[in-house]
This record gives sequence, C-alpha cells and structure tokens, in this order.
Amino acid sequence: MVVPYRILIIEDDPEHADLIKMGFRKHDEFFLDFASTGEQGLEMIGSCSYDLISVDLVLPGMGGLDVLVKIRKFDQDIPVVMVSGHGTTELAVVAFENRATKYVVKSMESFKSLPYIFENLIQEARFKANERAMRKEIERSERIHRSVVENSLGGIYILQDGAFKLVNPKIGEIFGCEQEALVGMPFWHLIQPDDMQCVSRLDRGIDGPAPAYESKVIRNDGEQRWIEFRTVPIKYDGQRAVLGNIVDITGRKELEIKLVRTNRELEAISSIMSRALQPESDVEVDINGALADLESGIEGGEVGGIFLLEGGNLVLRSLFGPVEKLIGFIEERDSKVLIAAPNVCKMEGSYDYLWASVPLDFKGAKGAIVIASTSSDGDRCLAFLQRAAPHIGRILNASCSKGSLRRSQSEFLLTKAQGAGLQSG
Repeated sequence: MVVPYRILIIEDDPEHADLIKMGFRKHDEFFLDFASTGEQGLEMIGSCSYDLISVDLVLPGMGGLDVLVKIRKFDQDIPVVMVSGHGTTELAVVAFENRATKYVVKSMESFKSLPYIFENLIQEARFKANERAMRKEIERSERIHRSVVENSLGGIYILQDGAFKLVNPKIGEIFGCEQEALVGMPFWHLIQPDDMQCVSRLDRGIDGPAPAYESKVIRNDGEQRWIEFRTVPIKYDGQRAVLGNIVDITGRKELEIKLVRTNRELEAISSIMSRALQPESDVEVDINGALADLESGIEGGEVGGIFLLEGGNLVLRSLFGPVEKLIGFIEERDSKVLIAAPNVCKMEGSYDYLWASVPLDFKGAKGAIVIASTSSDGDRCLAFLQRAAPHIGRILNASCSKGSLRRSQSEFLLTKAQGAGLQSG
C-alpha cells in the first residue's frame, strides 16, 4: 500500500510551478498544494497538515528565509526545502543556518528529481519522529517503572548467580540496612539455616503461577523477621536471573504461630479433660495418655514426667523422653520447691532445654508435673501446664477412689530414678 504524501509548494513563478507539477505527474502518491506568496503559504500551513514544505528563496513581499524562520517557530521537525535559482554557497549557508532541511538549485534536472528528494526527506523525518516517540515512551516507561519499584510497598529484587543485582528501597527496610549494601550480597546470607531449602528452589524453572515461599531472615541488627517471597525466572543483561518480590509478614506470621499454638494447647487440654470425665478402667493408661497430651500441647516438648509424693519421696509415675535427662534436672532441684509453686528455668549443661514445673494437688495428696522443651516462651509453657494440672488432678482423684496406683512396666525406671536421688527434700 502506497503511503500518500501531502506537499506544500510556495512558488511565485507560474512556469516553475508547472515544471514542478510535471515532475510529479507520474507520482500519484504525492498531493501537491501551491501558494504564490509567503503569507499565503503560512495561512495554508496553519489550516492543513503537510509532510514537507518547499519554499522559493525569492518571493514577493515576505522572502523565503523569513517564511522559513516563521515555520521553524511552530514546527521544528517538518522537512523544509529551500529552492533557489541562484546556487551560491553563501545562500546555501544562510538557508542551513536558519535550519533548512535541504537546499535545491532550480533546473530541469532538479525539478525531475524533486519526488525522490521529497520522499527521502519525508521518510527520514518520519523515522526520526518515530524514534523520538519511541524514546519518549521508553523514558516514560522507565520513569513509571522506577516510580513503581522505588515506591512499592513490597521489596523487589533481581538475583543473579545467587546474589542481589538490583534491590529497591523497601528491601533495605525489610533487612534493616542500606539498599546499596545488599547489592552483590548472596541471598542465602540472610536466610535462616533451617530454611535453606527455599534458596535451592529459587533456581528451578517452575511453570505456572509463581510459587510463594515463607522464610525467617536475619536483619542487619540481628532481629529475626518472617518474609513471604515469590520468584520468576527472567533474563537480565542477557543472562539467566531471578525476579522476586518480598513482603514482611512478621505480624501475620506471629499471629498464625500463636493461633497454631493455641489450637494445639486447646486440643491437648480437651483430650486431658475427656480422660478426666470418662476415665479408662486402667487409671495408669489415663495418666500416661494425659502426659502424652501435655507433650503434644507444648511446642518442642522433649522430656516430661508426672511425679507423686509417696512416703515422703517423689515417685515418677509417668514418663516420656529419656529418663536420664529428667533425673539430671530433678537432682538439682529441691522437691519441696517443685510441689510448692510453679517454676520455669534454664539448666546449665549439655541440654539447652526450658524446664517448667507445676504442683499437683489431689484429695490431699501432692505431686508435680515437669516438662522440658525447646521453646523459648517459658511463661506460655507454664500457663499451659497450670491449665492442665487441675484436670490431671481429677484423673489422679479417680485413681485414689479406686485404690493406689499400681506399679507397672515402668517399675524398672522408677527404681532407677529413685536410686538416682528422686527423694523429697
């Protein structure tokens, strides 16, 4: 499809105008308008859009150079061809100084070549105009991109070879450092060791929606935070990379963890209450089950036992976990303290446990529940045990109504424990 060109010819000589028309006779893609004066030509330019303007240097009234100057005041880019019957270098220099696109000397040959000259100039002008438009659009897109990235409420980053190549300010805020300090740093330096599996999954080309990962990270100030991040494979500087975004979900995650803990504790308490309300025929089964419920209700429960005070001695009646660890704790504690008040402490030694104990009271008898866990929330552990203790007391009350608790398969452990020093203080 031929693209039409609309041309304005400002020429005061009718014979030259006819010669120009003859030169375009075989070029149907050109539509020519003519003006005989500079003033008329400027009026036509104001009412119509042209692809190119040809101006005779010598015109009646307003000269061609003055017309050129006025055209350039409102259109910097349209091709303007100065046509003159005098081919002097001085005139050409003046024309170009006033930003003429081309200078043509009138002749039969030049009139014939005008269609080709005009088409080349128009194509070049259109190419430059498209290039400018594309450049402006790219600059606009880059401004929008920068604004979105820099003002995003989430962290945006690019990883290449496992290290940050680009980060936005929010990333620095999440990790508690200047964003420039993160560039070049391996991503795994910020991930908790337990969550390293997430890092290994980053380099997989996963199809479909970008998967979400959750992980704990260590901020520059040592604080641990929870993040959620999504990644997609991209090309960056011609090489394989990963584009990701990060959201700080610490508040949400803490609530989720709290909810999980609360549900776990409620389920454990509910199970213990059911055992107290509907006891088995074998009370020892209920006691062991209740201790197992305690273990499931405490985060990181590792060792635990239920002790009863019999004949002035604390006797281990139910156990989970290694008995040696429980003995190690009991040997360093006053039995009177264990049955008197709730207590939570850390033991110095090879086991980095949080130890929590609460007294047991049932039908005038006494005892204690002792639990060791990897949890760091001692107050929560203690509060949970205090809620559970009355229900375990009811189970023990049932045992008292049926007679004393009978010795079972744990007697070897009990004897061993007593021999190791499970005596009342």
